[in-house]
Amino acid sequence: MGISTLRQALLRIVMIAGLCATAAGCISDATAPAADSSGTMQMRYYGGPKSPMWASQ
Repeated sequence: MGISTLRQALLRIVMIAGLCATAAGCISDATAPAADSSGTMQMRYYGGPKSPMWASQ
């Protein structure tokens, strides 16, 4: 009987942690700032060469 109550307590802790993580994700999505005020969704380009590889470009 002691193992059963320990298992229930552990399950309860895991469920509460999952609910907190879900709530935190929803809150962060709701409070995320807009990327651009013009309303266009554009991805940023962070990588790649700064100059063309070939002279013809």
